[in-house]
Amino acid sequence: MDAGLSLDQVAQNLSITGGMLSKIERATRAAKKETAAELDAFLRTDGILLRRWSDTTRKALDPEWYRRITDAEQRAVEIRMVHPSLIPGSLQTRGYTRAVLSHGRPLDDPEEIEALVELRTKRAARLLRPGDPRMAAVIPEAVLRRQMGDDQVMHEQLDHLLALAEAGAVKLQVLPEGVPSAIAAASSAFRLITFTDRLPLVFADSASGGVLVDESREVQRFVSIMASLAAWGLSPADSIGRIKNIRGEGTDDE
Repeated sequence: MDAGLSLDQVAQNLSITGGMLSKIERATRAAKKETAAELDAFLRTDGILLRRWSDTTRKALDPEWYRRITDAEQRAVEIRMVHPSLIPGSLQTRGYTRAVLSHGRPLDDPEEIEALVELRTKRAARLLRPGDPRMAAVIPEAVLRRQMGDDQVMHEQLDHLLALAEAGAVKLQVLPEGVPSAIAAASSAFRLITFTDRLPLVFADSASGGVLVDESREVQRFVSIMASLAAWGLSPADSIGRIKNIRGEGTDDE
């Protein structure tokens, strides 16, 4: 309106139709990053629309469950993690996360995947800073051997785990093959979050997000599962050695 142009006149200078531009203007369709950039260039708005697109996308990818778990983690003194089929999210490299999301969210476009990768990477960086919360994880050996992405992605992921474990940033235990790893599979992925001023919470992961569990009996069930996994797991020192062996052997495509 400020430029004195119709939708069709503007669309002639874009890679979308006037009808699509109308839907974007009426908020019945979301704009892609390329469209926001094209509009910025054509209307000479100095990047305002692209920055608005970035802010809106980030908020859309920051649902309520994510904010709740982030708040809980910021107040925690210890977080213990287990995932039966993947490296826990807070310990993933950018490349590993990208591979997981690309397989798990096939309907998302590359920009949405990259926005989620960035969100998870920043969250992991906050959790792994020195000080609270203390971090611990039990990882099944089969997960360490499972190919996620190409060989470089897996090598970088294993190197990242070794660096975290050797620096003491994470107490890492490998659950060796041949022990009752079905305990982990039966429990699904979860994080046990401990505080100084309140009872523990559990965050149970799912493909569509997750849920915080605070009912005392349910939390105690997860505490027992974590204790069993830790009891069957290798010591932190032996776990580092096992990861080094796997890193030297290469990973298998399972």
